[in-house]
Amino acid sequence: MSRMAVLAFCLAVPALVWGIAQGGLPPYLLHILALACTYAIPAIGLNIMLGYAGLVCLGHAAFVGLGAYTLGILAVDHGWSFWGALPLAAVVAGVAGGALGAVTLRLRTHFFMIATLAFGLVLHAVMNNWEELTRGPVGLPGIPRPEGFTLLGLDFAFRRLPDFAAFAVGATAVAFAISALLIRSDFGRMLVAIRQDETLAAAKGVNVTAGKVLAFAIGAAIAGAGGAVKAAFLRVSAPASFEYLEGINLVLIVIIGGAGRLSGPLLGALLFVALPEYLRVAAEWRLVFFGVALVMLMRFAPEGLAGILARVFRRRAAAA
Repeated sequence: MSRMAVLAFCLAVPALVWGIAQGGLPPYLLHILALACTYAIPAIGLNIMLGYAGLVCLGHAAFVGLGAYTLGILAVDHGWSFWGALPLAAVVAGVAGGALGAVTLRLRTHFFMIATLAFGLVLHAVMNNWEELTRGPVGLPGIPRPEGFTLLGLDFAFRRLPDFAAFAVGATAVAFAISALLIRSDFGRMLVAIRQDETLAAAKGVNVTAGKVLAFAIGAAIAGAGGAVKAAFLRVSAPASFEYLEGINLVLIVIIGGAGRLSGPLLGALLFVALPEYLRVAAEWRLVFFGVALVMLMRFAPEGLAGILARVFRRRAAAA
């Protein structure tokens, strides 16, 4: 994704947020849009790990759950506001990600993936069984939506679906902007060097372990913030929302959208959420059609949706 495309996206976000907040879209589409954003934010964090550092984390949903439960516990049990709990949700998940990375990154290939999956399974078991803190399988209901405010003469009351959908889009844009700044910095170039050849990167003076741990911590922190947004949207933090299959889904979102491309998580999340809803007309066959569509996409477009769009734009530019 070029710098001009990133700049155009960031400039278009305020107008998009304002338009969504005006309530011009049907409630069903607003719900789909907000739900897609709750997947896109953690996927942006995973793309830093998987797409740029080459770290396949199968337990990424655990970081989403940490952020969601941090928000839930602080808001429900201690009366914190959403805006006060959101940064702490990101910090808790980021610290957990850095700690997990420091312990597991010495492992290689499938051993590393199994270790991250085991972390997700253990954390899900904790969420499911530590009833004094997490309320067990029922979860933490009654999580409040973000507190409203007035900006430039506009009243944002996030209990309304249009305002919350606008907030979710804005939060996704912030996560995207952070990712873009990181990837286009020396840190991002270091991650790409590590992904391509660790030995060569280390020979050039790159601290491979520190780079991987930092990528893990940043990706987990973004996922934790996404978990807080998801908890505020669903109004509950429950273990079922953060089981290991959700971690697999996030990996699919990144790969389908285009791993190692800034726009990949956004496109992957939209397809992952919207396509099954569109196929509801097929009733029980919709998941079959969805699976076939994913297999065909990976067979004929392994670079993902972002890669397809980039190829189309290049051909049009060459033809012009």
